Amino acid sequence: MKMKLSVEGRPFEVQVGDLTANPVVVLVEGERIEVWPEEEAPVMPPSPVAPTAAPRASHVPVPVWKPRKTDVLPGTENAVIAPIPGVIVRVDIKVGDRVAYGQVVCLLEAMKMRNPIRVARAGVVTEVKIKPGQHVHYHEQLIVVTPDA
Repeated sequence: MKMKLSVEGRPFEVQVGDLTANPVVVLVEGERIEVWPEEEAPVMPPSPVAPTAAPRASHVPVPVWKPRKTDVLPGTENAVIAPIPGVIVRVDIKVGDRVAYGQVVCLLEAMKMRNPIRVARAGVVTEVKIKPGQHVHYHEQLIVVTPDA
């Protein structure tokens, strides 16, 4: 759908794509912009009659963590590596600890965001190469885990 809009007195030609798609593709003066609309609950007017049954809780799916290709580099299959450069804020394990697949082992701060770092396989921690406050580089080994047999 094509339309002309005016923002603060400045006219724009806008073409909006499929509104049911996610993201919605919008062309503003020929420039492509992807818009991710937020889901909003419909606003219902208050009912004069009280509901007869209690509302049911809805099931919210929990995302499952899966390692990316960059989480495990060739030759470092047993190591947890830094996916981005940053500063180690917290180390949650020590040598000899058992870790489960997907367990958070440390917290890495980069660009004022704290990123949980997870293990890609279950096993026993054999080496911890980091400590809180340490600066780490991209793909630097942080922790070594001996996998379960």
